[in-house]
This record gives sequence, structure tokens and C-alpha cells, in this order.
Amino acid sequence: MKRKLIEYKMKYLMGAIFLVLLILLAKLSFMQLVQTEQYRTLARNNYIRIVPVFAPRGEIFDRNGEKIVTNKPIYTVSINDLSLEGTTYHLYLDRIGPETVRMADQLSWILAGDEESVQYFQQISGKTPEQFDKDVVRDTDEATYTAKKEAIEEIIKDRVSSNKVKLENGEALEIAVAYNPSTVATLRQQNLVSFGVRLEEKTDMLSELVAMLHKEAVFEEKTVYQVESNVRAAIREKKYYRPYEPVLVAENVPVQTVVTLRERQMEMPGVVVDIQPVRDYPYQGLLSHALGYVQNIKKEQYEEHKDKGYFMNDLYGQNGLELMYESYLRGEHGARQMEVDASSRPVRDLGLKQPVPGNDLVLTVDLDLQMAAEKALADGVARAQSAGYSRSKAGAAVVMDVRSGAVRAMASYPTYNPGVFTEGLSSAQWQQLQDSGALLNRTISAIYPPGSTFKMVTAAAILENEIVDPEHKMPDPGYYRLGQGIFRDWKLDGHGMVDMRKALEVSCDTYFYQYGRMAGVDAIASMAREFGLGEKTGIKLPGEMSGLVPTPEWKYELVKSMLIAGYDDFAQVRKLNEQIEKATSESRKQQLQKLRDEELNKQLKKYEWKLNWQQYETVNMSIGQGDNTYTIMQLAAYVAAIANNGTLYRPYMVERIVSPDGKVIEDFKPEVNRKVNVSPENLQIIREGMHMVATPPNGTASAVFGLDAAAKTGTAEVLDADGNKIGNHALFVAYAPYEKPEIAVAVVLEYGNSGSGFAGPIAREILDAYFADPETDKNEAGQEQAAGHDQAVSDVLGYQLVNAGGMPEGWDALPALSWPGWEQQPDDSAAVQGDEQSQRGQNEAQRAPVSAQSRPAVSNQPSQTTSPQSVSQPPPAATTPQVEQQPPPQDETQPPPVEQQPPPQDETQPPPVEQQPPPQDETQPPPVEQQPPPQDET
Repeated sequence: MKRKLIEYKMKYLMGAIFLVLLILLAKLSFMQLVQTEQYRTLARNNYIRIVPVFAPRGEIFDRNGEKIVTNKPIYTVSINDLSLEGTTYHLYLDRIGPETVRMADQLSWILAGDEESVQYFQQISGKTPEQFDKDVVRDTDEATYTAKKEAIEEIIKDRVSSNKVKLENGEALEIAVAYNPSTVATLRQQNLVSFGVRLEEKTDMLSELVAMLHKEAVFEEKTVYQVESNVRAAIREKKYYRPYEPVLVAENVPVQTVVTLRERQMEMPGVVVDIQPVRDYPYQGLLSHALGYVQNIKKEQYEEHKDKGYFMNDLYGQNGLELMYESYLRGEHGARQMEVDASSRPVRDLGLKQPVPGNDLVLTVDLDLQMAAEKALADGVARAQSAGYSRSKAGAAVVMDVRSGAVRAMASYPTYNPGVFTEGLSSAQWQQLQDSGALLNRTISAIYPPGSTFKMVTAAAILENEIVDPEHKMPDPGYYRLGQGIFRDWKLDGHGMVDMRKALEVSCDTYFYQYGRMAGVDAIASMAREFGLGEKTGIKLPGEMSGLVPTPEWKYELVKSMLIAGYDDFAQVRKLNEQIEKATSESRKQQLQKLRDEELNKQLKKYEWKLNWQQYETVNMSIGQGDNTYTIMQLAAYVAAIANNGTLYRPYMVERIVSPDGKVIEDFKPEVNRKVNVSPENLQIIREGMHMVATPPNGTASAVFGLDAAAKTGTAEVLDADGNKIGNHALFVAYAPYEKPEIAVAVVLEYGNSGSGFAGPIAREILDAYFADPETDKNEAGQEQAAGHDQAVSDVLGYQLVNAGGMPEGWDALPALSWPGWEQQPDDSAAVQGDEQSQRGQNEAQRAPVSAQSRPAVSNQPSQTTSPQSVSQPPPAATTPQVEQQPPPQDETQPPPVEQQPPPQDETQPPPVEQQPPPQDETQPPPVEQQPPPQDET
């Protein structure tokens, strides 16, 4: 019986064994017959690597084919196969195993092969090669050993089994830190410790290790965090690291170091030396604000564009044209397929997909004219500072073709070299750029009060509304009386008999006071918008500001919000607003809103004079003071519209986009924003007045010009936060020639004191440079001059990548390596005369209730991309907040009495004494003390 039971059990056991064998056989057959290709692919992936080959970005040319931005080759060191042990990547992650020690020794000493390499290595690691070898790899700190070793020994003692201990995360890190690599290697050889750490966990280890090493100042912070960022970004993309996408370790590696690394490549698996193109700016800071700069792609940019073939080491436009035309400028990356051995050492190349360079931009800018504009700005700043205007440190200039809107030059000072972003920007360099305001594009991202350059707008409003016959001559006594107030002209004894043309010629404030007030704020504001002021021009550059055309509606809402936010009378309104936000039921919310509105209307009645637009504000606005603020690009477009008889063009900087093989991808034509609603006859009157400005003997800019032009000077007052005058911005606008206009120029010199004295000479130098160029065809409106221009550009295009056997032009000096190569296919200052020199004193500060409180005359707008993507803040000296002060009415229905004090005639005459009337209560505005407009040093 017992024997039968045993036999019975044996049968079941044999049956079970047979069944298991049958299952194994079926599984093996399935794998070999059905899943053959899948496992063949897996096996192939173990010995085949795909390495990206970066494409050069498209180049940028001026309108005559002169190269402004190009590319240059550099050597880089990357870690290619992060899935393998024994690579330099483990130097950052776990630092375990004798292979790591050996490679660290080799890499550190190779990089220290000459003085340049030593400096380079110290820069990326914060250590000399000797310190790196001692502190990072071997970590001989006895205190660290003692503390960590005891803790790890307890871990091992508690968890040792008959097989081995598997340590996760921090425990593996602790062992790596506590023991020297030889001890760790011994533990592994004895099969006592296994570092079973998933990749996501390795990045957590990286964070801990970074913190530890940074605490002891072992690595430079940004270098290690860059590695960590690259790893994490890849994990976020696919939830696991893509092992064949390289992590960049070093750039601009010296040639001698490259040779040494290449010779010893077999000893360092995973270390890849490659050639990559980076941006090169032959003219350094020239046109930098328009060009922008490139940097390694940011995290958010990578997440947005990773499906378009971007790598984590890619360059990406961060500002200017580099950003706006990123999709055109970036090329199509290639790839190299290679066979590797079991240690991930390259054996042979299997295939190569050539990269395709990006498309080129041909700009509307003239390189020589751009140089002249930037030099003129720098010289203008130097002249102003030499004359004692120490605040004058910045400015801007725009040159525009009046026949098309094409920008021929766009200069902002101070400038910067975009190449520093490619080479790697230190924190000190970044801080210097921020402090100097060099990153701010003052042509489109800063707004300025226009001063008397606005008078053509007021003239157009007067003429179109038929306020006065342009031939009518009015006597100018040197002041204008409004109610009981007096507004004085910059010329205290007046200009005699003045008509429209002469008012522009001599910049007569009294004329524009009187007839501008009669035209009214709505007419002036509407005309300003007709000329494109107070709205973005539409130029394809990031960071453009719109400026401001002040209106009664704008003032009412601004003052209302400020009253609610800051006045004690509105405390109950603020409290009710808080209760409305917290209300849970709709009925309760409506009840509170009704109470709030009743209380608000009750309090607003006390401040009607503050809220409503006053006549004196129209008077100020008529001469370009008050809250008018515009960009220099807007002023250039506005003057161009006057010159070309009323066509307001959209400014543009890119003439065409050209493919690497020379084909035109896109050709940009002039775009009309609008036809200005001003009659040709009235525009002609304004042009004649501007022509007289630049014509002797009486024109305020006649001393500036030696050619037949039309112009207008402007001097805009700058106030500090307390409403005290701290200087004048100098402005100048012009177009030339007068009879057949070709270009318009707009210039601002911050704290330059006088439009004709300091901004005018800058414009003159720019115009001289334009008309001195014999090669420029100035009679074809906005068109490229030479029929063969496309071919000329094609001849100087970027690299034509055809095979791995050659190098691009300029690269042949580099040693030939086994990875893919590249192959190319076959002044003097004018006398100061008659401009209005700013002496408005407190009439600017007191002219309007709260409307300009703490709002700078020169401001900036954050950039998008920029990156290190945001736009820089201007230097403190460029900020000129304006402070609320109120002129009082005699009664609620009458405008306030205005007592305006005259300015000094020139710097040799003492200024008038200002008399301050006593303030009245909070509900009544204080009396105004009006200052006359700025005047020149005549």
C-alpha cells in the first residue's frame, strides 16, 4: 500500500516536471520563432550607439551681404553612455568602483596637460587636478570616514544574509562617501553589497551628493547642477533616461587636450570628444539688442519643443532676432550610428545622417550705417558727460526708410557682446550687465516723454480741426494766460508775430498752448494715435512697449484706483471689497456690492477735481509734456509718416530668409499700418515748418545741419520721486533729404539736457554717414540694389554638410578625429541754437492729480525669453518717477490759478525764484506753480 502511494506521488511529480519542461519549451519556441526580431533588436542595441551631430544655426547678413553673425567650431567633451558603469558620469553619481578612480585620474590629469587646460579644469570643478583627485575621488577626510563608516558597518551587519545586501538610495550613497573606492570594490567582489539603484533613485542620490560636495566647496555649483538638470529633464521626458543622449561636460576644450583624450579613448569608455558649432559675433556688440543671443535651451523651452527634435544640450534663441526667428535659424540635427564593444568603446562607424544648417536671415540694416549710429551715440554720451551732465549714460537711435518702414539702423547704448552668453556667463558678468542696463533695448523697450518733438501732432490736430488759419499770425508775449494762471514760453520775451510754420521753426510754446487747448485733449489724443503713438509699431522683436497717450478716461480710472487704494476716506470701500470676496452666497455678495458702490460714489464726489481732466493738462500735453510717453521706434515711424505724406509703415528688420542652398524661403515686403487721416495740404505745412527748423537763421536746429533736411528738437523734463527736477532728456527727430525724403532719424540721449545741443549732433553724424556712402542705392524705395544679391549671399552661406571626411572652412587646423567632420561646398559739436531747454520745475509734478505718480519717464518691459530670459532693468539714473501734486481751483467750477515762473535764458542767468502757495485740505487740490517749458543754451 505504501509502495503504491509512493509510485502514485512519483507519477504526479514526473507529470509536474514534464509540464514545466513543456511550458519552458513552449516559451523558448515562442521567443525564438515569434519574438525573434524583438530580441535581435535588443541584442543589437547592446552594441550599437546613435550619437547626435549638431547642425549649425543659420547666419545673419546685412542688406549688402556683409556677415554679422556666423558660427565657429569648438571641441566638446560629453558623457555618451550613461547606462554603463565605469564612465565619468559616475564621478557625479556614485563614485564607486576602481574603474571610476582610474578614469578620474586619467581625465583630471589629461585636462591638466597644459596651463590653459588647468585653468579650464579649475573653472568647471573649482579644484586643481590634484585637489580633485584627492578630495573628490578618494575623499580622505578622516572625520567623514569615521562617522559614515560606523553607520554603514551597522547597516551591513544587520542586513548581511547568506547571499548579499541590496542597498538602496541614500545607503549606497553613504557607502560611496564613507569608504574609499578600493574598500567598496572589495565589498562588491565578496558579493556582500549590491548597489541596486534605479535611475530615478540615482538622480535623488545626485541631489544628496551635490549638497554634500557643495558644502565642502568641491564642485562649482553651476557645473554640478547643470548635470543634474540634464538628467532630470530626460527622466521627465520619458520616465527613464535615454542613455544615448549625451550630457555635456565641457566646451571649448583646447586642441592639445583633445588630442590626448583621443589617444587614450580606449581607456575611457563613454567619454566622447566631438565638434559642435556655436555662435560667433565678428563685430561683438554691434546690433546686439536687435540680434539677441543664444544659450542652452531652458527647461520650459525644452518641454515645449522636445517633439521638434531638440536635445537638452541644444542652443536656443533667448532674445531679439535669435528668438523671434528661432524656427528658421535652427538647423536639422544629424546622427552618427556606431558599433561599440562590451565596454562601450567605439569599434567602427555604421552610418551617418548629415545635419542640415539653419536658414539665413538677410536684414534691412546697413552695417556701415549701424556702426556710425552706435559710434555717434557713444560719442554723444561722452560729450554730454564732458559738459558736466554726469547722469547722461544711455541713449537710443533709430534710422528708418520712409518709403518702406525698413529699419536701416537701430542702436541702443550701452551695448553688450552676445558672445558672452555662448561662452558661459559668470554671475559677476550677469550682475554687471544688469547694473549697467546694457541688456535693455532702449529703441523699443523704454518709453520717454517726447517734449517738443510732439508739436507736429498738435499742429496736425489744430489744422485738421480748423482751429486757426495756418497763415494767421498771433503776437507772442512770451506767456499764455489760462484763467488766473500763467504758462510761460521758453523764450521769456516771446517770438514776436508767429504763424504755424514759425511756431514749429522756433518751437513757440505760447502758440501751441493757446491753439492746442482750443483743439482739446480728444483731438490731440486722436491725432497722436493716428500717427501710431501710444501703440506698438508691430516690429517683429520681443519686448516692445506701447507707451501712453493720456486721455480723460485713462486719468479717471488711474486716479480712482489710487484713491481707493491709498486714501483714508476710502477705507470703508476697501473693507467692503474684502467682504465681497469672502461672501459665499450670491445674494449676500450683491447686497455688499450695492453698499460698496454707494459708499464709493459718495467719496468720489469729494475728489471730482482730482478725477476729471483739467484744461491745464491739455496745455501741457500740447507741447509734449505731461504723461505722454513713447518709444524711439514710434517717433521714427511717426516722422517717417510725415515725410512720406501720411503713410504709417510697420517697421521691419528682416528683408528675406534664405535656405542653405541659396533659395529665398520668404521675402518680406513693406506693410502699411494705416494711412494717416491728415490732408496732404496740412502735412505740407508741417513739413515746411520742420524744414525751417533745420534752416538758418532762426531754426532751432539750423546749426546742426549741413544738408537739406527737416527736423524738430525736443527737451523733456525728468523728475525724481519727490517731483524735483533732476535733468532733461534730449530728443531729436529728422528726415532727409527734404524734397525727396529717404530716411527718418529719431534720437534720445538720456539726461542729455538739450535736443539741439546733444541729440542733434548725433542725428547729424548718422545722416552724414548715410549720405556719404556712395555704394548705397538710395533711389529704390526699400528694394535690394543688386540683381545678383541672392547669389552673393549664397556664396557666403553656412556650412554645406556632405560627408564625414572633411571640415568646414576655418576648421582644417583642428586635428582629424574619427567622428564626423564637415565639408564646405564649392565731430565736432555744432553750436547750440534756439532749442527749448527744460525748466518746467514743478509744473510737471503739480500739473495732474496722481496721474503720473511714481511712473518713470523711462521704463522697461520684461522680455519673454529671454532669458537668462528676462529683460534687464535700466540703471537707477534712468528712472524718473513723477509725483502727484494738485493745482487748486478758485471754486469747484473754475480752473485753478496758475503762477508760472520763467526759466533761465541760458546757464549764465540765474533761475527765477519759485513761490509755493500753501496747500489746502485733502479734498481741495493745492495751488499749482507752473514752470515754463525747457529752453536751449542760446
